[in-house]
Amino acid sequence: MDSESEPHPSEARISARVAVVDDDPISITLQERLVSLLGHSALVEPDAQRAVDRALEGEFDLILLDLNMPGMNGFEALRLLREREGAAGRAPIPVIAVTGYTSESDRLRCLMAGFAEQLSKPVHADAFELAIRRALQHTTDAGHGAGADPQSDADRLRATVRRLSDIKPSEKTFGPTVMESFALRSQQLIEAIRQALFEHEAEQVVRSARALKSSADFLGVSRLASMCVQLDELMQVQRWNAAEQILQDIEHEHQVVLAVLFESTR
Repeated sequence: MDSESEPHPSEARISARVAVVDDDPISITLQERLVSLLGHSALVEPDAQRAVDRALEGEFDLILLDLNMPGMNGFEALRLLREREGAAGRAPIPVIAVTGYTSESDRLRCLMAGFAEQLSKPVHADAFELAIRRALQHTTDAGHGAGADPQSDADRLRATVRRLSDIKPSEKTFGPTVMESFALRSQQLIEAIRQALFEHEAEQVVRSARALKSSADFLGVSRLASMCVQLDELMQVQRWNAAEQILQDIEHEHQVVLAVLFESTR
């Protein structure tokens, strides 16, 4: 690992429990070794469903999740984890996608789905270290780390923008692409929710609300994410009038998020 990847003194003291969720022995061995070299503990789990269960039991601080697992894939596992964390009122555990897909659009899809980072196989040591450092630092910035001061949604949003800006020179256009994609995708989801409420399509409301929550979780805007959870819950009991009111709140909060987001990228 090069000198630029050396951890800062404050980061060197962090020892995390890192889940390696993969079914390929070679990939598992490499990731275990790299996690150990970084001073963390590697916990191997070859089953995605079981990994979700163990995460909710408090066994992991960070998850490295292969996207192409048999049975439940990585996107399904992340969605299930976030749903169960939300239902239990738990803070989201950072999850890094590990995948053989390497295009920028694949990376964008991972981040917009709610993954903290995306690593391409075969994993390179420097990229691996940087991704883990960012994910763990983002957790601390979000107020979940030991001794961390609570932050506002605006603070967390600005921290996310800084994290996306802390990238290699060849990737300098990536951060703004994510920001712009969030603005477009989130507006599409809100429109889908509005249309589904008008047509009384509860399942579509829930799908769109959960997708919007994943994007909100990625940016660290807990108020918007919480509103999406409320909308989800209202749909479980078919409270359409209350859902209309929550949608108005979501639209207002979404505009606030966009204003802070684009102010932070200037």
